[in-house]
Amino acid sequence: MVENIFSLGNAVNKQNLSPSSEDIRRKMNSLYGSIQLNWDGWMYLDVTGRNDWSSTMQKANRSYFYPSVSLSGVLSDLINKTSKDGMPEWFTFAKVRVSYAQVGNDLDPYKLMNTYTVNTDPLGNPIAEMKKVLYDTTVRSELIKSWEVGLELKFFDNRLGIDASWYKTNATRQLLEIPTDAFTGYASKQINAGNIQNTGVELMVYASPIVNPRGFNWETTLNVSTNKNKIIELTDGVNEYGLQTFAELNFVARTGGNYGDIYGVTYMRVKEGEHAGKIVVDTNGLPIIEEEKSFLGNQQAKWLVGWTNSFSYKNISLSFLIDARIGGKIYPATTASLYKFGNAAGTVIDGKRESFVVENSVVETDNGYVTNTKEVTPHEYWKKVAGYGNTGTTEAFIKDATNVRLRNITLGYDLDKKWLTHTPFERVRLSMVVNNVWMIKYNLEGIDPESVSATNTNAIGFENLAAPTTRSYVFNVAVSF
Repeated sequence: MVENIFSLGNAVNKQNLSPSSEDIRRKMNSLYGSIQLNWDGWMYLDVTGRNDWSSTMQKANRSYFYPSVSLSGVLSDLINKTSKDGMPEWFTFAKVRVSYAQVGNDLDPYKLMNTYTVNTDPLGNPIAEMKKVLYDTTVRSELIKSWEVGLELKFFDNRLGIDASWYKTNATRQLLEIPTDAFTGYASKQINAGNIQNTGVELMVYASPIVNPRGFNWETTLNVSTNKNKIIELTDGVNEYGLQTFAELNFVARTGGNYGDIYGVTYMRVKEGEHAGKIVVDTNGLPIIEEEKSFLGNQQAKWLVGWTNSFSYKNISLSFLIDARIGGKIYPATTASLYKFGNAAGTVIDGKRESFVVENSVVETDNGYVTNTKEVTPHEYWKKVAGYGNTGTTEAFIKDATNVRLRNITLGYDLDKKWLTHTPFERVRLSMVVNNVWMIKYNLEGIDPESVSATNTNAIGFENLAAPTTRSYVFNVAVSF
């Protein structure tokens, strides 16, 4: 026991206890202000400013300010005010908008000063250990800067609408923990670094093709978005930040690349000449695997699409959502394991496991590369390819994560109000919801592309023995008084 250190970790006879205690204190003071201006009922200006004082930051950097400004104009109101004929009857509404905003983020508590953890050695003697992260008292708050330009149009008395926007976001001065030399005694150090830029487009088209207050109605909404992520800068002397590493597979943020780029091991191939691009095999006819990792894609989807349809007839309603993730890569380590042990259907061809020659392969001889004719068994092949290292040959199993699914269906019924006349209820609605209804299209072998190795991970393009996604059925009763 060390005198005057009041912690369960410094208790007498600690070896007989399993102590755990934590006392977290944090204080945030904020000052917020806003100004709203209206010009002639069609142009609007909104300006806000916020200043935070955080107890988790060093005194010199404790205060940080972040403003926002937005300007919008309702062009349909302007035209109606200034034009003799006004807007065409079929053109209901038109609005443009532009905005700029900054957002600041502070540290989590107790990540500013370097402290020690009190523990005991195997003999029960008190020891003080450094923590694994080297903190820096000079770090500043994170700063995220964003621009957005948008357009909103409505037609035919709001029965058809379009809402489109372009945005650019730069996350700067990010609070990162990057690996450091083990000889320092720390596993990583905390720094302010980075300029990660996201640019994208979001489009929503909505319509009411059929409107009948006493009969059948149909409403439909289509959402489409795309986002491009680029690493503009990390920090001096650091061009790569590891998001997650799985033996032969790395997910990284690299300067000049995109967040979530995937690097993994590949087949050795002929670099040039008449056999350029062909797989090089050894004298046993098995592929040779390159030890140096190569770029194999990015985990982020190129497009996200969602299509919602809602139908109603009197008291009955039905709605469903179809969504799609287009593009992006995923590495299903479960598939590699199944191939390694011969449990995957792909290890069998026409019900047999006959020997074969590796397709499009060559073998190196003293006279150069020649076409490979050496047969191998499926067992030999998959043991080499799927059994390489800990996670297998990345190139052989990385897949396109594109998938289209019927996400949910909702069927509802509102009880007729005359049935509720002598009850305290104003409305009673019964509904049945089915989630994860049907996987319409996907490219993996029996694995949902939304399965990942763990929750709260940056490596959304890695799956390993994840539990299958489930279909759920929910029955709801909603009552209002």
